[in-house]
Amino acid sequence: MQPIHVIHVCDKFGMRGSTIHGASRLFAWWMPRFDSERFNVKLYALKRPDSASRALEAQGVRLSYLGKSAFNPGTLASFVGVIRREQADVLHLHGWIAANYGRMAGRLTGVPTIMHEHGVEPNFPKTQRAADFILAGFTHTAVAVSQGVRDFLINKRFVRPSKIRLIYNGAPIEKFTPADPDAVASEKRRLGIPPDSPVIGTVGRLDTEKGMNYLLQSAKRVLAQFPEARFLIVGDGPKREELEAEARDLGILQSVVFTGYRSDVPLLQSLMDIQAFASLWEGTPLTAFEAMAMGKTIVSTNAGGLGEILEDGRSALVVPTCDPQALSDAITRLLADRSLADKLAANAKMMSRAYDISRTVRKLELLYEELCND
Repeated sequence: MQPIHVIHVCDKFGMRGSTIHGASRLFAWWMPRFDSERFNVKLYALKRPDSASRALEAQGVRLSYLGKSAFNPGTLASFVGVIRREQADVLHLHGWIAANYGRMAGRLTGVPTIMHEHGVEPNFPKTQRAADFILAGFTHTAVAVSQGVRDFLINKRFVRPSKIRLIYNGAPIEKFTPADPDAVASEKRRLGIPPDSPVIGTVGRLDTEKGMNYLLQSAKRVLAQFPEARFLIVGDGPKREELEAEARDLGILQSVVFTGYRSDVPLLQSLMDIQAFASLWEGTPLTAFEAMAMGKTIVSTNAGGLGEILEDGRSALVVPTCDPQALSDAITRLLADRSLADKLAANAKMMSRAYDISRTVRKLELLYEELCND
């Protein structure tokens, strides 16, 4: 039996001001897990090589490049050419530009397409909304990573509910295990964190949607009760300087550590007594699945998929968005109640089994087979 040929095309692998983003990490996890006897899966970048795509290649992911853009007159022809050259059975699209040209190319060639939506965008551009309206009839299948993203596809992108498949992301749970205590102690020393200080940490892109300014505002309240605590912010992005300035203005900079981009996320998570998510909107951040797999005590807003995968009082303490008081109350409650923190962490770890990345890949494989058998 011939393998099913699947071509992924992605707009970009990094976000403005950051090294790499969630979709890139997904490809690094997905690609080696596809059953190579049943599926021949290849990944194409829409544009030319850049630092983010090279970072993905450095992780062992093979990439080909179309070298096109949104307004290049040859972009559609490139999509059609890839479909024919690779004898594609399924075209799997990530990003607005890829979805626009890919849906047209799929219609021209008769190849089923998947429009994979990884998040929501409150300020959805009118130009893309117009494109989605025009291409609504070309949408073969769409994948949403959360119920909130499903609603976004229906309400903002004109996708019929019957065409949407809900497939949650996940993480390679076997890779997210606590680091050796000696390594943790060494890293604390390197970062200037006292050995006995409780650490509240977060991992994510430093941009508006992650709500880091609300986390800093909550930190000021937490530190008033627990002055020995430290806040660890892991990641880079366009808001870093602004956030450092806000920490300085709040008078808490000495208690906040900004690490910048780090690839050794499990080590940094191992330093955290509490992992916090202050997001304003989300698809479902991969770091939430990682935190669950690590058995971390979690405080989170109910933004998007976070409110779907985390259960308040069972696997996390879940609070409203844009509410630093609620966020600080949850953090201080857990710092004061170790038994509650331990219970939430244990439940989160147990529930993480439902979000192993291998399950996500199996669901994608089943979708590919279904599309090819229609």
